[in-house]
Amino acid sequence: GPTGPTGPVSGLAAYGGLYSTVPQTLNLTIGGTTQIPLPTTTPSQGVTYTPANSITVTNAGTYEINYSSTLTAAVATTITLAVRVNGTNIPSATISRLLAVGTSSLFNGSTVVSLAAGDVIDMALSALLAVGITLGSGVNATLTVKKLN
Repeated sequence: GPTGPTGPVSGLAAYGGLYSTVPQTLNLTIGGTTQIPLPTTTPSQGVTYTPANSITVTNAGTYEINYSSTLTAAVATTITLAVRVNGTNIPSATISRLLAVGTSSLFNGSTVVSLAAGDVIDMALSALLAVGITLGSGVNATLTVKKLN
């Protein structure tokens, strides 16, 4: 018989990710936010990695964002990790947690959001006190996006 119509292209239209394996201490200030350094890129399509430590989506759509970071605080205080779009926290990707001194804590999650072309996604930390936050050895922070439609 005749060949049928061609189906839709399979695979994700857009995806990308950043991560860090650099052990370091970030010094948070009262009332300020500190972007989490994510110097290493993953394979990508339909996204760019500029500005530094962020993912910029090329096309509008619905995206799944996955994130994680392992943090240790120098003093006991509440730490907030937030995934941001254009510098604004995504409510469903914002975690606040009281950290004990020297205890490692994993902040991670996943959310689905609508993004516009050119939106910039990154991760940032804030605290109620000025505090040193340590990102330990191994993979200590990840941020990935994939376009769902």
